[in-house]
Amino acid sequence: MNNTCQAPISEPERTILCRLEATVEGVTGQTVRELRDQSLTELRRKTEQKNKTKLRFRSCFPLIGRGNVMRDKLVDHKSVEEQLQEALK
Repeated sequence: MNNTCQAPISEPERTILCRLEATVEGVTGQTVRELRDQSLTELRRKTEQKNKTKLRFRSCFPLIGRGNVMRDKLVDHKSVEEQLQEALK
């Protein structure tokens, strides 16, 4: 797996961040960019298939920027933005 770390920070911080990204990529089998681009629903489905167990999300805060967790389903960021724009009209 290629390490795609390109953070504009100091060298020690960059080293730590790159190691973290490499670890995440090694554990998940996906690049950090792929993980960022997935919806929570896709991430849940792939993780459940890989681990053969049900995944549960727990949030103490709204997941701003990554979507919003509703009681019955996950709503992705795009849908939340569309609903917001519709409400602001």
